[in-house]
Amino acid sequence: MQVRRAFELPMLELLRHRPEIHLPAVEELLELSHAQMAKETFPGWILFWSLGVHYFNGLLYASHRDLSMQQLSISSQLIMSGLLLQPNFDASNSASLEGLDLINRLLFLEQADVITQHLVVILDKCAQDQHPRIPENLQLEASHMAILAKEVYLGSVHEVADALAEQLQRISGNPKTYDVQISLQGAQEVSRLLLQFAIGNLHEPKEWVLMALREG
Repeated sequence: MQVRRAFELPMLELLRHRPEIHLPAVEELLELSHAQMAKETFPGWILFWSLGVHYFNGLLYASHRDLSMQQLSISSQLIMSGLLLQPNFDASNSASLEGLDLINRLLFLEQADVITQHLVVILDKCAQDQHPRIPENLQLEASHMAILAKEVYLGSVHEVADALAEQLQRISGNPKTYDVQISLQGAQEVSRLLLQFAIGNLHEPKEWVLMALREG
């Protein structure tokens, strides 16, 4: 209950200040997530709080953006579901394990969807420009996507997102339209793999997309 109260107050502040991202509340929630992750010994709960750290770090990083009600509401509900489950969690009980796995899966997918949609939208706009300029933070977003996928052992997404991040770093100085089109295909492949994962399928990445990213 104590952790739940510590979470609820700053989260209410975030809701009150929306669409602005209220940095003091985010910093408080990030500190809470770090502290809880350090206390955990069970892998599933370590992952839960790690995903929380990633989420609130993402809000700090994107503090210049407006925060949608849907994005904030879904993520806060998922974290609250974890806080409600934790006091009665029994690692020897399959229902408890399935509940935690589901929360972690949805929390990952919620963050991954926001990142991937942003990558696709920005790269699609850049690909239509004769003299494209790729935002500096886009490579960091692809790297963030790769880290998230690695933490949930989603190797296919990690492989493509990591190759995309490296390709974006290589072409950042003077990207050609063709380079950006390759980047866009990489982001779209991440989106496709995530969609398959969301419906319960694990697909391998398309080899030609990986090859283009690595050679581009």
